[in-house]
Amino acid sequence: MRTVFLYISILLILFSTSPLSANACTEFRLTSKDNSVVIGRSMEFAQKLNSNVIVQPKGEKRTSKLPDGSNGKEWTSKYGVIYLDGFGLDIAADGFNEAGLSVGELYFPGEAKFVEPPKKNKSKAISNLDLPLYILQNFATIKEVKKELPQLTVWGEQLEVLNNIVVPVHYAVYQSDGKGIVIEYTDQGLTIFDSVGVMTNSPRYDWHVTNLRNYVDLNAENVPPAVIDGVSFAGTGQGTGLKGIPGDPTPPSRFVRAAAIAYLSEKGDTAADIVNLSEHILNNVDIPIGLVRDFEDGETFHDYTQWVVIKDLTNKILYYRSYENMSLRSVDMNKLDMSSNGKRLKFPVNGLGSGVVDITSELKADE
Repeated sequence: MRTVFLYISILLILFSTSPLSANACTEFRLTSKDNSVVIGRSMEFAQKLNSNVIVQPKGEKRTSKLPDGSNGKEWTSKYGVIYLDGFGLDIAADGFNEAGLSVGELYFPGEAKFVEPPKKNKSKAISNLDLPLYILQNFATIKEVKKELPQLTVWGEQLEVLNNIVVPVHYAVYQSDGKGIVIEYTDQGLTIFDSVGVMTNSPRYDWHVTNLRNYVDLNAENVPPAVIDGVSFAGTGQGTGLKGIPGDPTPPSRFVRAAAIAYLSEKGDTAADIVNLSEHILNNVDIPIGLVRDFEDGETFHDYTQWVVIKDLTNKILYYRSYENMSLRSVDMNKLDMSSNGKRLKFPVNGLGSGVVDITSELKADE
């Protein structure tokens, strides 16, 4: 008994302090039978993001400022966008535009490396935190994004609310037909990968794709009984084809789990079907407060799922829910004025009660 207790204690210590357990975002792509495209994404973080849903019509003039106060990249937005911000800053942690282009910014610790703020050729300079909104406001296709990225100088912006660290992030971009790329800035410079439809955090994207080869035997079908010396040994319960699928919250495990569920599940006929499927997949990577812990300067940090978004790129609808309220809420771009005459709109992600609906008064006699 003492040995078992010691073993469990060691596992709990490793689980709670593993650097891979922090900042555990997950993103995936789904396509329905009618070719509707939906992107699902969870946002995990230890510090409260206090995110808002932002509606920004086209025509906005923006400048990416350098640390010395001088101007970097300047642009006037070609597309209206809907996105979620964070920390009260006007940055896009996730969102999509009128053309159905989606951008997600996910944590990439230990791997991300951006250049220092440039002193020359500042007109091409943009911070790593401004890049997602720049992409959303200016481009409609992956081809356009890939052409533009090598022309930019992406430097690492220090974030005061996070003790002035350069926020380590990488980016997932999808266009309206579901084709996607992953953008990473590392010590190797800019690398653009074709997306396999799933993304999490560190290590680098090509490592995750290679790691999928270790799970090619995962299958939705149950394993048939094994017959040994005339005796049949059937698997225990349902799901034997998925025996060995990783269930822990580390980025490699979430990558495999999300990929398997997204690939093997029935996609359904319409966008509504895969929006519903997205909720089920997101439930499989959800992290409640207290499950994942880290410690710094005597303070405990709980990485948890603060919000999730589901982006219907075909019908231009953003769905979201928060940790406190699991009810799915939506913002329909088609009902908004995204022209240059439209108004910028804002709404907090958190709040709006618990999402519980009391149907007690609606109960009827069973006659």
